[in-house]
Amino acid sequence: MPRRTIIVPIDGSRFSRQIVAHLSQVCDPASDVLVLLRVGEPAGSLIGAPPRPVSSSWTAPMFDRAWDIEYTTHPIYSTQIEQGERSALELELNPDRQQLEQAGFTVKRVVRFGDPADEIATVATEEGAALIAMATHGRTGLRHLLMGSVAEKVLRRVDIPVLMLRPFRAEVRV
Repeated sequence: MPRRTIIVPIDGSRFSRQIVAHLSQVCDPASDVLVLLRVGEPAGSLIGAPPRPVSSSWTAPMFDRAWDIEYTTHPIYSTQIEQGERSALELELNPDRQQLEQAGFTVKRVVRFGDPADEIATVATEEGAALIAMATHGRTGLRHLLMGSVAEKVLRRVDIPVLMLRPFRAEVRV
């Protein structure tokens, strides 16, 4: 029997992690593979500002701040920052992965950087997912208009079922 792939986006908050406790009620460890997905902010580089001459007769460059000297001679590139972030985000997923593996599930961790809704849809396509299971705040009105809804954007971008859990605030005990 072919195994189904289920994408489980987690944003790092205790609220979003509540979906993990409910997965065993709707998924079967024998036939489902869970992909824990964490989407982070894209990294930027740390490069010092270029030196500026004090005057036309003064040839030694001057820097506005002391750390500009360090970052000019030893820049930290976005790929280096991203690799550190990737490791930290993978570690954040470990407690959820361990909980699901103890319940008998096969679990894969995926970390991406970018817009959460776009990355969730992309990973779902790449993994050939049959379902996306995620927590949603269920905001309405002005709060929904201002903050948007990642769950709603995902729902509009994919053509597979999306299971949305709107947990109660009292349940946040992870």
